[in-house]
Amino acid sequence: MSAESTQRRAIRLAGFSLGSLVDWIVPLVNLAAGLAAVILASLLTGNNDLEQYVILLLGGMCVTLQLLFLDIYRKRKTWDIKVGLLALLALGFIAALYWIPKYLTGWQINGVIHQSLFGMIFLLAAGIPTMSVALYDLLGATPSAEDVSRYPLILTPVALALAVYLLLISQLVIQGRPGLSWEIISKPYLNYSVPVKIMIAGDWPKWSAALQEGVGIRNQILGTGLLMLMTSLISLPFGVGAGVFLSEYARGGFGNFTRFVITSLRSISMLILGFTALSLVKASSGTPLAFLFKGYQFDGFVWRENQGGTFFAASLVISLLVIPVICRATEEGCRSLPNELREGSLALGGSEETTLWRIVLPWSLANIVTGVLLGCAEAAGDMAILMFIAGRGDYGVGPFKQVTSLAYMVFDIWFGEKSFHDTMSPYQFSAGLILITMTVGLGLIALLLKRWLALRHRGR
Repeated sequence: MSAESTQRRAIRLAGFSLGSLVDWIVPLVNLAAGLAAVILASLLTGNNDLEQYVILLLGGMCVTLQLLFLDIYRKRKTWDIKVGLLALLALGFIAALYWIPKYLTGWQINGVIHQSLFGMIFLLAAGIPTMSVALYDLLGATPSAEDVSRYPLILTPVALALAVYLLLISQLVIQGRPGLSWEIISKPYLNYSVPVKIMIAGDWPKWSAALQEGVGIRNQILGTGLLMLMTSLISLPFGVGAGVFLSEYARGGFGNFTRFVITSLRSISMLILGFTALSLVKASSGTPLAFLFKGYQFDGFVWRENQGGTFFAASLVISLLVIPVICRATEEGCRSLPNELREGSLALGGSEETTLWRIVLPWSLANIVTGVLLGCAEAAGDMAILMFIAGRGDYGVGPFKQVTSLAYMVFDIWFGEKSFHDTMSPYQFSAGLILITMTVGLGLIALLLKRWLALRHRGR
């Protein structure tokens, strides 16, 4: 081979390598810019100070998209209108951010909106499509590349939601962990007067009042547990019974009507349920039912009715939301039983009742337990109903005492009396940390129990 031909081959290889490198660099830069936009948008949910980088990143995306627009024409001799429109969209977002004030109010908005909210929305609206078009070009603009390019549209919202969730959890742990101590967890919050007998002039009694005070969240923790327990006890028989009825016996119009009614329970507004609880408590005042729904408390002098409602009243109303969950889980568990097992039981002489108790219900037990535990988590985190009838647990925890919970405590610290806010605000994040630990723990227990029960009763 001559020296001239060797030199020509080296030039061709160098040109090929340089062209391949350019073909990769431009879409890779756009992919990185889109990914950076999504990451910055997730960080803006917890830090408004990062808004200064929004315009800079949008400007960079506008430039890289224009380069990609030209590079696509260089490679395929066609203009990709989508890429050009994305570049103009990024430019429009920059102009909008210059027009939007730093703090936005008015327009019947009950609050103040920071500019970073719009920056987060603009970054997501430009970043996710940019990642898609960059992947499409990077993978050669083939039909399979078009399928892969849709992954950012599907996976990014999920990843963003998980990132925001983890960010909020980390903030809760950082701010709630310092307030957790055995002294706070083991003691109740107290703020009421108790009678004190004072002897005067030697042996003459005189009654006075002394303020009983204490700081702690024991009653809120116990109240949350009691609320979950009572809600489960009320919801379980009704939910399982309705699920078995819909699966095994409901036929025709009455069955469809029953299914519609149970499904409608789940769609009732929380505000309506809150007013229902309040109406139930107020209607029972002064009647024999006041012990069940309103309850009594002894303040050291006399027995008097609670200001709000009892744990029983709250559990009764919350169960309206939990019954459909248990019902649906039970129905699905019963329907998942293979017909061979049902027919085999009947063929061996077992009655329908025997088949139900010995075959159907054990098979659906995993679903029932999962529904109950998910209902417990909902009862623990419910606040919209409790805000109408709950208290601070000053007089203890019991089925017929005034209801209280960790969720209501977090609400009451912000919107309650100033004295309560000043006393308990250092433990607000601690209460939230305990509450989310309880709900996440219930979810994990539900998964583990469902797996164990499925292995025991279904063999898989």
